[in-house]
Amino acid sequence: MMLSSPMRSARVTLIAIIVLPAAILKLVCSFQSRYINLHITPHSKRSLRSVSININCRHNKEDCDWDIELQQEAATALLPVFFPEHTDGNLTSIKPITAENALKRLLRKKYSQRRQNNQTNNATIDQNKSMDESRGRLAELILGTSVMRLRHFVVASASASNGNSTFPLPYPLNHTELSPHFNDKQICEFTSCSAEEKISMCEIMVAEHAKYIVSKDSTQQLESIQSLLGSSDDPALILAIEHSIPLFLASSLLSQYGYDTAKQLCSLMNKPGPITIRKNAIQFKGTDDELCKWLLENDGVESLPMKDIQNRQNLNTCYDLDELKRCKGNGRVMGQLTSPVGCICINPPIDGKGRKKLPKSIWSMSSYQKGFFEVQDAGSQCIVAALSLDHPSMSDSISILDYCAGNGGKTFAISSAVFGRKIDSESDEYGDTTAVANIVSHDVVDERLRQIKGSLSRVGFDLDKATGIAECIQDNLRCTLQTADLAELSDSDTLFDAVLVDAPCSSSGVLRRRPSQRWSMSKEDTLQSLPNLQLEIIQKAASFVKEGGVLVYATCSLLEEENEDVARSFERSEVFRNGGFVPWPFSEDGFSEGGTHRGADHEITLLPSEWNDGFFFARYKKG
Repeated sequence: MMLSSPMRSARVTLIAIIVLPAAILKLVCSFQSRYINLHITPHSKRSLRSVSININCRHNKEDCDWDIELQQEAATALLPVFFPEHTDGNLTSIKPITAENALKRLLRKKYSQRRQNNQTNNATIDQNKSMDESRGRLAELILGTSVMRLRHFVVASASASNGNSTFPLPYPLNHTELSPHFNDKQICEFTSCSAEEKISMCEIMVAEHAKYIVSKDSTQQLESIQSLLGSSDDPALILAIEHSIPLFLASSLLSQYGYDTAKQLCSLMNKPGPITIRKNAIQFKGTDDELCKWLLENDGVESLPMKDIQNRQNLNTCYDLDELKRCKGNGRVMGQLTSPVGCICINPPIDGKGRKKLPKSIWSMSSYQKGFFEVQDAGSQCIVAALSLDHPSMSDSISILDYCAGNGGKTFAISSAVFGRKIDSESDEYGDTTAVANIVSHDVVDERLRQIKGSLSRVGFDLDKATGIAECIQDNLRCTLQTADLAELSDSDTLFDAVLVDAPCSSSGVLRRRPSQRWSMSKEDTLQSLPNLQLEIIQKAASFVKEGGVLVYATCSLLEEENEDVARSFERSEVFRNGGFVPWPFSEDGFSEGGTHRGADHEITLLPSEWNDGFFFARYKKG
């Protein structure tokens, strides 16, 4: 056993919940439209279908009335999201609810009514189909309006004909930032507004979103914004309103990347991201092309290795590289990296309504259930590749620590990379393998570690419940995988050849996957508290690196405060100096420049694109 302290026995926690129909969870766990991609990472995987809802009223009057009814339901559901409960008229005492939970509540109620109606009146197939369609439209209206709350509030308020109207400001929009631009119109903190004013604002914003998602004229959409701002020379405010993101985030992106790049980054935050998978070398021994063929023949899904896509297209054309060089002269920034082996992009077919949609839930695909692949963004896969587990300096027997493991995405990418290496060691005279790889997943949240254990069998490991250690033996390599909390990790005195720190962050590089998170971000947390925590984490993780080992620090953030600034602070720390750490240049591994400019050779900012999300990673060696 690798860790000296005994691992805790598996605990089983029974949680009483109201089970929603699978169809509801599919919508909440994964939602995609022409403008917005909502991918909420669920604790239990459900669906990764691409859903696009058309709110256009049909010519039939009954259909138009039905859409109005849906808008009213959506507005009522959003009331506690935009205007949370409070106890003393103070914003510090509010109790916010997420749009996802608001949608769950509404659909739970509607499904309960539907079941009752079906018991008394036999519902027709058409009625059930209509209900399913309305469920999708409600998801678009509630989730979409929530994400675009800043834009819709400004447009709706600026377009109001009554100059004496009072507009309650949805949570958590900033009164100080917006009030100077309203002139004769009055905006007020919602704590001082009436219930009628609040529900009216919800209805107006939902109606604005219904228009927004079907409009093809983006110039016309911005007329109200431009009219309101008038001669304002604040480009950050314009970006924040147009793309509905916090002003501090727009300001940070603008100052760090320049206007053109910041505008492109903001635009991508509201567009669907790709569906990218990673081949699991433990369960699928064929090539990337062979896995693509298997997906088509057995799951009816078209796909293409990412390397083929990169060879066919210039993926950097969406950014002004000269502007990046002026603004980011101290770091390496790129719009693409050469994707690792096993990185595959799924191409959903287009249905009769022009929507990209998988023929089945990705989690129900036979190839996923067999453990042939994991869903993982190309940029995230590059972070694991930065460990360079196949580098000549790495021995066949190796130990790796995933210090902030989360639900195990990178842990399983590490295990796949371990088995994807060429192992020179041979079995001994008794047939035992001589090469051993030990992987430890650490996280501060126990539920995440339980999720990792729940996926071990599908990925290809056998878990010994008595010891808590999972094992996989193939050819001449034996690999163990176990989870550990900080106490267990510290008590073991174990040092590792490679340590990955995927630190908690603002997620500003992956907001199209977690769009609602933009409204849970605060300036103080993002620019001060998180960087302090990140520095603390990387310093602690550095203590587990053995002599000659590698340390990778990574975030899914685009902000210097969480990235370069944390790296510089670490490099100035006693932990760095006393530990004998030095930057390890990526040029030694042949990471593709993709036409981008050079900067600090041991760190990379990977910008979001059509084919990957945004990440930062820096790499060091000890001794």
